[in-house]
Amino acid sequence: MSLRTSLSRFRDALPNPGPRPKAIQPRSPGALYTVPKSLDQLLAQLGTKKPQKKVPLNRSPLKPPPKKIKVLPPPRPAPPNSVLKHFTTTQLSLLDPKGLRQRLFSRNNPDAILPGDILQLRFKDKNTEPFAGVLINIRRRGLDTAILLRNHLTRVGVEMWYKLYSPKIAGVDLVERKERRARRAKLYYMRLPKHDKGSVEGVVTRWKKNRMLFGGDLDGEGEKKGKAKKVAKK
Repeated sequence: MSLRTSLSRFRDALPNPGPRPKAIQPRSPGALYTVPKSLDQLLAQLGTKKPQKKVPLNRSPLKPPPKKIKVLPPPRPAPPNSVLKHFTTTQLSLLDPKGLRQRLFSRNNPDAILPGDILQLRFKDKNTEPFAGVLINIRRRGLDTAILLRNHLTRVGVEMWYKLYSPKIAGVDLVERKERRARRAKLYYMRLPKHDKGSVEGVVTRWKKNRMLFGGDLDGEGEKKGKAKKVAKK
């Protein structure tokens, strides 16, 4: 018996392994380097179908979905340690340590000074006479807050801007309040002859007499006399 016949008999004795596997077809060299650019291309290469979106039962397929409202984030708060804010607070504490002038012209104070009131400004320099007039405008700029007073000198209208926190100003006196609150914040209409109030010297002299009559002191003379008495006692 030859070797060939023995091998054929051995092959026939083995169990049937079934059909032969199909040979794998080689891909083209360009297909190995193609990258899918979208989901449809990827699903086409894998041989699967695109998944369908499920429509909820309570919504009609003809009705479009509601639009999404864009929600903006809240604005960022100002930095707590602002250089300008710190400088303003420190300067105000030096120029107005008690905060009296800030309270006089504050918007939140019900007894604040308003346009139309008559004011008198006293100065630290003895050679400078106090100036009185009708308050026409208040320019609130923090440390640079200023007021505009109008008066008549020798029958000529005079307007003066004064810095509220100036170190040259010794004090601000409220001489007379306006009967009714003005409807405007800037009373520039008082420059017209029809609405001009004229000189306020008579109102100021009357206010000084009433103040001296009821025991008030003018320009801090009472405080100076009290300090002089204490020094004399010592």
